[in-house]
Amino acid sequence: MPLDKEDIKSLIAILQKGLEDDDTNKEVSVGKSKPKAKKRITAQKKQARDNKFLSMKEKDMHKDDVLIDQKLRTLPPTERSRQYKPIKVKCVVCGKQETVSPSLMQDRSRYKCNSCSASAG
Repeated sequence: MPLDKEDIKSLIAILQKGLEDDDTNKEVSVGKSKPKAKKRITAQKKQARDNKFLSMKEKDMHKDDVLIDQKLRTLPPTERSRQYKPIKVKCVVCGKQETVSPSLMQDRSRYKCNSCSASAG
């Protein structure tokens, strides 16, 4: 059932009246949405917030780690500039001979080179 001209005119009048009654009186754009505004925290708000971490027991927990660190440590801590003597090891899979840091070795009989470790198998 098609609409006649009178029905179309009354529909247009209703829609126009709805637009006039709108308090915002903004232009209607179809298919476009406004970008969301980014929330900004002012310097005053940053200062007003208290640091809850300072009142937590976890703040000083690292001081209690001394005993467990001593038990788990395999080598004593060393300076970064300390020289080391590399050791020669043989890959179990391909038989390739390499020199590696002794701190990386746990068992010479189980050493795999990087290429064999990366391969599937």
